[in-house]
Amino acid sequence: MKSWQFTTRWLLSSQFAARVLGLVNNVLLARLLAPASYGDFTQAMAIAGSLAPLADMGVSAIITRHVARRPRASAVLSAAIGLRMMQGVLLWGMAVLGAWWIYNAPSLRLALALAGAYWAVACIHQLLAGAARARLQAHIETRAVVLERVTTVLLAAGGALWLGLGGALLGVLAGGALALIFYLRHLPLPRARAHPLIWRLLLAFGAPLAIGDVCHGLIMRVDILAVGMRYGSQSVGWYGSASTLLWASNLVAGSMSLAMIPVAASQGEGAHGVASRVLRWMLTVAMLLAVVLSGGAEFWVSLLYGAEYTPASDALRVLAWCLVPASVVAWGNAVLLVRGRTTWVGVVAAGGLACLLLCLWWWIPHGLSGAGYAQLVTQCGMAGWLWWLTRKE
Repeated sequence: MKSWQFTTRWLLSSQFAARVLGLVNNVLLARLLAPASYGDFTQAMAIAGSLAPLADMGVSAIITRHVARRPRASAVLSAAIGLRMMQGVLLWGMAVLGAWWIYNAPSLRLALALAGAYWAVACIHQLLAGAARARLQAHIETRAVVLERVTTVLLAAGGALWLGLGGALLGVLAGGALALIFYLRHLPLPRARAHPLIWRLLLAFGAPLAIGDVCHGLIMRVDILAVGMRYGSQSVGWYGSASTLLWASNLVAGSMSLAMIPVAASQGEGAHGVASRVLRWMLTVAMLLAVVLSGGAEFWVSLLYGAEYTPASDALRVLAWCLVPASVVAWGNAVLLVRGRTTWVGVVAAGGLACLLLCLWWWIPHGLSGAGYAQLVTQCGMAGWLWWLTRKE
């Protein structure tokens, strides 16, 4: 339990820095770009971010569990690094092709290509951060995250001020590149190698998690894209600001579940006690945050984004309550991963995506609040399913 608390403290620091500085970055960009341009920024990042799980294919979680159980193993990690570099290039290529297919305006095509490049770099971050976490070196991840976010805030704001949308995305990409250099300099890593046999095994074991990651990525973003398709860029800017506040507030659930994976995987039979205590903490904090966000929705939106974003308040009042079921979802996925029941992670996520699409079809005509209710119902359904699965075993 002490190792979990140590890792959790560093991960909380990392997640706190990521969420707070990320929120600062989004607030600055929203004020510098105005709702319509900020909506374009949000859509580009959402589309590229939806493709990002395809560049992971569940490998990061598999590596975290593997390194936690075999800290000195290097062959699998070196193969995973080589595989991730190839996957990052593939992700960027998909984003470039998608940009030419989706957008007609050259500026929006460039925006999606830059967003794809950032997410390709971020996918390498994810793998290296998992290795650091598994070795109980989460302080390296924390420092890399702080470096990335601080430089991103400065460079993206400056780029938005001078160059607009493209400048903002260039600043985001530069921040990600600096963090990658930090990981490579400070984290002891084997040299990246091509191991086709290990690649096949990693992809085979990670396939259910890959399905889950793709579906979870879409669940976090498809409501934003649906709002854009129905109501346009300005409404995306409003709804995207509320969604940013929601997921920025979800730092405790994410940190605790991430820290639980390597610790529970290394403790074997003692994992049940760790998981129960983690869940109690996650639910307590999530409930407090939900009350604060929902009750003061108009205050938080006006304070952070300004009067132009007041329509986001109604969506935030609904979205805030997603924090409670989202905590159970994060916890349940971590428990199933530790138990090796990765197939169910993908099944539940796929079911959640289907539920969200159905709910959006039904509720999106009711405005931004309708999209929020679709997200809330989806999170509750996934939480109930995962709770039943974890208690069943």
